Amino acid sequence: MYKLLVVDDEPKIREVIKEYAEFTGYEVTEAADGMSAVGLCKLNDYDLIVMDIMMPKLDGFTAWKEIKKFK
Repeated sequence: MYKLLVVDDEPKIREVIKEYAEFTGYEVTEAADGMSAVGLCKLNDYDLIVMDIMMPKLDGFTAWKEIKKFK
């Protein structure tokens, strides 16, 4: 089973992506901001990350740069 991380500050958007991804066989983890996403990526490996750009605490571009440092 593929692991997907969905990162978005809008709960409804995360919900829609999660429902579709689980229906197609993904194991889904959710994060509400970039900082949470970075923390989750330090602890887990994901096959795919779907991330919003404009989020509180840490935007998507900055979060991706941080994730790339240790992956």
